[in-house]
Amino acid sequence: MRWKTVSQPPKPDYCDAYISPHYRVCEDGTSEDGSFIRSYIPMSPYRDGDGRLKAVVYLHGFCLGAAEIYQSHLIHLVQQGYYVFFPTYQRGFCRYGDSLSKTIKTLLQALFRPFPISPQGWFSNALTSVCGAYERAKLTDCPVDTYVFGHSLGGLFALSWPAYAHDKAPAGLMPTQVLVANPIPDSESLIPTPIRIIGRLIGAFKDRVDIADTGGDLQVPVAILHGLGDILVPAKRAWAKPFGAIASKKKRFYCSQNDSHGTPALVADHIQVGADTSFIPNAMAMMSVGGVGSENTLNWRYFWHALDQVIRSGVRADQLQFDMGMWSDGVPVRPVLSGTPEQCGT
Repeated sequence: MRWKTVSQPPKPDYCDAYISPHYRVCEDGTSEDGSFIRSYIPMSPYRDGDGRLKAVVYLHGFCLGAAEIYQSHLIHLVQQGYYVFFPTYQRGFCRYGDSLSKTIKTLLQALFRPFPISPQGWFSNALTSVCGAYERAKLTDCPVDTYVFGHSLGGLFALSWPAYAHDKAPAGLMPTQVLVANPIPDSESLIPTPIRIIGRLIGAFKDRVDIADTGGDLQVPVAILHGLGDILVPAKRAWAKPFGAIASKKKRFYCSQNDSHGTPALVADHIQVGADTSFIPNAMAMMSVGGVGSENTLNWRYFWHALDQVIRSGVRADQLQFDMGMWSDGVPVRPVLSGTPEQCGT
């Protein structure tokens, strides 16, 4: 008897949403000083019923500064007519190398430069390059709604954007809403305790970013999009207490779930928002970024759909709804949980 392979849900048809299939990608700055930024500029910008443009600040995870990792999501956004700013705020790794050795070299630059490590310096790099790109896109004097999105360390920076950017960025770059993917609660949370202690003794850490310090300035609607398969940042253990530091009354914690009903399985791990981790071998990706990035229904129906609801449909970040689709045999994909970290996490 031959068993039929059960496959993942198909990609949704976005043709009607892509009002700007043509766009420009502008590169400015240099990876040598953390000022490199890619700006995705739609040729046919979207305007809402009030004539307002839409912009997305997209902040990458730690040492994940190559846009290729998130590229399909970035293109999905710009083709809907949104301006998208992707700053590579760490030095070194801003694009895939043509060999593993060259890629590793730039990854090491991102990891160890500058010394001592300065997360607040990385944030400053991101803010400075985004402000410059925003001005070059001629958005300064336009009515613009900006949404800040970030992954992992970039998620922490997105949640901290109002605290650090309120007196340094134009009003149009202050977020209308903030959505984050698998964020860390503070910039040292992924560093093992012994290394953290030694690092402090030798002065390896210049400063830190902590949601306990920045969350009080976050008043806009917030969505934390996490996953129960994240072993690097376990949802409940990492966020049960820090979630309370976010001042916004319009906040919600969401969790996707692992689902091995079909092939390939859906893994709600730390890199689930990433669409491509081919810059390193899969075994190395599992050890360093918590999984292997590939585009699937977790991208389309979870992360992409979350931003689509907020930007295009005006849904509040704490009121998102998700339909994860069905496997090819008609069985529904395991649903997204929502509530608080205690209600969703393990």
